[in-house]
Amino acid sequence: VAIDNNYPPCYELLNQPFTLMMSDGRRWTPQNSDGTFGGKTTLREGLRRSINLVAVRALEIAPIRTVIDYAKRMGITTPLPPVESLALGAGEVIPIDMANAFGVFANHGVYVQHYDIDRIEDKDGNIIEVNSPRKREVLSEETSYIMTTMLADVVDAPDGTGARVRNYFHLPAAGKTGSTDEFADAWFVGFTPQITAAVWVGFDNKTVHFTNWDGQGGRAAAPIWGMFMRDVYDDPTIAMPLEYFTKPPTVYQEVICAETHKLATEFCPTKMTEYFTEKTLPGKCNVHTSAKWIETQDTLGTISF
Repeated sequence: VAIDNNYPPCYELLNQPFTLMMSDGRRWTPQNSDGTFGGKTTLREGLRRSINLVAVRALEIAPIRTVIDYAKRMGITTPLPPVESLALGAGEVIPIDMANAFGVFANHGVYVQHYDIDRIEDKDGNIIEVNSPRKREVLSEETSYIMTTMLADVVDAPDGTGARVRNYFHLPAAGKTGSTDEFADAWFVGFTPQITAAVWVGFDNKTVHFTNWDGQGGRAAAPIWGMFMRDVYDDPTIAMPLEYFTKPPTVYQEVICAETHKLATEFCPTKMTEYFTEKTLPGKCNVHTSAKWIETQDTLGTISF
């Protein structure tokens, strides 16, 4: 929702504790899973590292009701409560719905409803029924691709929560981990350019659960997903061709300043690559405009911009 509302992945939110007054009158103080916090954090980093505080603060730019509307459009059929804790997974979903929803990103914004029976024939080979997928466009191609780059970081970056996928599978992939309280559920939902799959590890009885960090989605579910995809792509009877995620021409890949998140100049000390739409393209960095900024820093010590 935030990306669709023209916030780029480098938009920053505070990774700081805060207390919310919820709609039912209760106070809620969310925390990160490891108890730590930090400063300004981009949407990309927050997603990559599964930072709870950034996820909850994203409600400022992605209203709950709109998030629920998007979830339904993308194939989530279970009820989602319109409460702030939805940002951290309140409500329950089923694996097939999650696979359908993440398939939208891989499919350039088009939702394809799953079906189980391809066709039915009688004993003489007469076709009684033929099924075909029902499709509808639910996201723009631009938003889908930008989300794909963010979800690819989850598995490709060393500090991504899904990095263990790369112990088994090394072709283009993207996805997201999920872990519930007391390690009752571990998730990894991911996709390649051709296949989407959801892995859930847990128990129907919530009193039975993991008791340590091995119950994280990145540890319990992501490796299963990686092994499954490895076996699919290595199977000669399937002969899955190698494909890559395709950037639409309306998404711009730009080098930006790591400090200002504006288009980098030759003088920016640290640079990074980011993706934008025409509406979110930033201007040029207005801090590192010449070599003189380095001289100023050397003279004054640490300076703030």
